[in-house]
Amino acid sequence: MLLIARAPVRISLGGGGTDLPAYYTQFGGAVLNTAINRYIYTVISQGAGSALQITSSDFRVFYRHETDAELSNEGELGLAKAILREFGNYDGLDIFLSSQVPPGTGLGSSGAVAVSMVTALAAWQGRVMTRAEIAEMACDIGINKLHLPSGKQDEYGSAIGGLNQIVFTKDSTTITPVPLMPDTMATLQRRLMLFYTGKSRDSGNILKKQSTASQEQDPATLERMHRIKALGQEMLEVLQRQDLDAFGDLLHLSWLQKRGVVRDISNSLIDQAYEAARNNGALGGKINGAGGGGFFMIYCHEDKQDAVTSALHALGLSRMDFSFDFEGTQILLSQK
Repeated sequence: MLLIARAPVRISLGGGGTDLPAYYTQFGGAVLNTAINRYIYTVISQGAGSALQITSSDFRVFYRHETDAELSNEGELGLAKAILREFGNYDGLDIFLSSQVPPGTGLGSSGAVAVSMVTALAAWQGRVMTRAEIAEMACDIGINKLHLPSGKQDEYGSAIGGLNQIVFTKDSTTITPVPLMPDTMATLQRRLMLFYTGKSRDSGNILKKQSTASQEQDPATLERMHRIKALGQEMLEVLQRQDLDAFGDLLHLSWLQKRGVVRDISNSLIDQAYEAARNNGALGGKINGAGGGGFFMIYCHEDKQDAVTSALHALGLSRMDFSFDFEGTQILLSQK
């Protein structure tokens, strides 16, 4: 018996941070993101004994759970264990988790882990779930059960796949695909570049500060967050007009707002890299995720990309090629 599921990670294009409950439950949030072809894999097989066994290649962790012991949230596999508790009937399972991106790099990998596991466990138990239901369960476990300081765009971007605007309110989540012409979609894909800073980070502290500021309605923070949401809406509108360079310009304006929300979002390396990219022809860019490290994304015309790549490689960043994913979470293999 063997089952393999995968879920894509995502890049956030606009509106990031407005998917945090502290913000969207008060003001409504809206993000623009796209899934990409870097995946989180969950492999489930029937074990040789009655114990639950989990192996994570990314964290280099092995965990064994005996049937009469408590399944706690402790350790680096806390999210995985919380998802298993949600489903139950996990005795005797061997679970292997693996990612195509390093953890803590701003591509929503934790959310994709949750989506991948929920997809796999639902299929293993014969439970039929829509992609939206998978995303919502993954969000509920992270936000409400584990009280993680995270938003909802990672799980929805991973589960649904494709380029979407996702609107969050206190009572609902609405996913709207962005209608780009095929040539425009292909050009956007070519002009978005990802560079790894070589530094992972704990997004929790940054997101906690941002959530607290939103919850307490700090005027300066809220002004920036409202502007980030408005710029995200403008990005959607220019994309709908197939105006990619206007999107690049708005990406720049949004980054100027985001880097001022919390001090830890940017640092000297990120600032230096952004300046180098702009000096060599990039129109706009941003750090993905909460900030502080991880993957740096820029929008740049094809004829300027070699110069930008050379400049950022000289600063120690590494370019990662990618394409958009339009499949979302899925089962790759099911043998029973």
